[in-house]
Amino acid sequence: EGRMGGQPLLATLRTGELLQAFDPVLDPGAEARGESPAGALPTHLRVRVGAARLAFDGSVNDLLGRFGLRGRYQASGPSLAAMGSALGLTLPTTREFAIQGRLTREGTRWFTAVQSATIGRSRLAGEFMFDTPPGTVPLLAGRLRGSVLWLEDLGPAVGVPGDDAAPASSKPGRVLPDRNFDLPSLRAMNANVLVALDRLESGSPRLQAVQPLGARIVLKDGVLNIQDIDAKLAQGRIRGQLQLDGRAALARWSTQLTGAGLQIERWILQPRVDREGKALPPYATGRLGARIDLAGQGRSTAELLGSANGRAVLHWTRGTLSHLVVEGAGIDIAEALGVLVRGDGALPVTCGAADLRIVKGVIRPEVMLVDTRDSTIWLDGSVSLASEQMQMVARVAPKDFSPLTLRTPLHIDGTLSDPSLSLEKGPLLRRLVPAALLAVLNPLAALLPLIDMGEDDEARQALSSCQSVVARRGG
Repeated sequence: EGRMGGQPLLATLRTGELLQAFDPVLDPGAEARGESPAGALPTHLRVRVGAARLAFDGSVNDLLGRFGLRGRYQASGPSLAAMGSALGLTLPTTREFAIQGRLTREGTRWFTAVQSATIGRSRLAGEFMFDTPPGTVPLLAGRLRGSVLWLEDLGPAVGVPGDDAAPASSKPGRVLPDRNFDLPSLRAMNANVLVALDRLESGSPRLQAVQPLGARIVLKDGVLNIQDIDAKLAQGRIRGQLQLDGRAALARWSTQLTGAGLQIERWILQPRVDREGKALPPYATGRLGARIDLAGQGRSTAELLGSANGRAVLHWTRGTLSHLVVEGAGIDIAEALGVLVRGDGALPVTCGAADLRIVKGVIRPEVMLVDTRDSTIWLDGSVSLASEQMQMVARVAPKDFSPLTLRTPLHIDGTLSDPSLSLEKGPLLRRLVPAALLAVLNPLAALLPLIDMGEDDEARQALSSCQSVVARRGG
């Protein structure tokens, strides 16, 4: 009995004849046959540290040599971090867990086959090797499998606060998480782990799960690389890599991601009903594609994004947009009145495209437009990820003319957590001047070689369609 890390400790150990444990392995083939080696000492260990529990039933041998160990174990507790601290391992802070499997030790190497691991609502398994050679950084290698992983079960390890933790953002009125990363833990060990999950849940009821997800996690000398990301989401696919360099006080971060064929209505769930309880179409549908290349530095997610530099290219095809969304932006009052009578229809989206440049956390579109059957919407301005302030302007060119057609630009200001919409004061915008439209044409043409989605050429067709829209109006 005693205390460990401020927690009460209770441990019991039962063994056989102690002298036989000092004998080396006399039959090396015994382990391969699943048998206890000659000279093995039957061992039964029970440990309780606070609310954490560990039970081991197996054998040990050659205590003065390589110190062999093999057997079955069960462990449970409020967090993997607490168990890792007791065992000298770097493990993430998680929700409550229960694990069982087989454990073997040979010299400085530990091997485990995790038959089942329940962490919160997550269901995982895997095979791992942990090597602790003297004088060097420990190495964890293996394969993580599972039927489902909920991000919230990893808690602060992925920026989600635990039940008794401080909020993820310490700044009121902010959206981006401002919790500092635990950079020293990145330097505590190296790792090379292959990840294969049937399903990854974000925890948001509005977002569809990623299923499946494959990746390789490589941690070496304080640099974390998540490589070979291959995720299927909303009938589409996301590929790429991320890097977090934790060798300095300010972490350096970079990411390269591509997405293709993501269905908006499947990715972002938009349940809607009318006053009679009948289902209404989603606010937006269609397929999204993207190419993102960003880099930044900081001690939290907010600081990384607030210092980010890079580029994001997005395209939208096969889409629809709710009348209520378009008319809510003040595009066509006559259509808005019609919606009240016939119900909320859906406008086909001819094309959508955006080329966003990010400099020191400030996003500015080189071009950003959405073309529907009724109108073409052009957006310009900036969004600061550092201050979370927005200054955007949406200009609308309706395709039908009526005395009720509204062409006044719409201003989108405020913050990410509290945006505000207002109409520009002054005379109505009669037409978009050709020079302004032609200024958009060249950036659109520059997007074409950047789109390479592999499965079909719908992205190129969408951008070509948008380019034709600009050319027609510019002429």
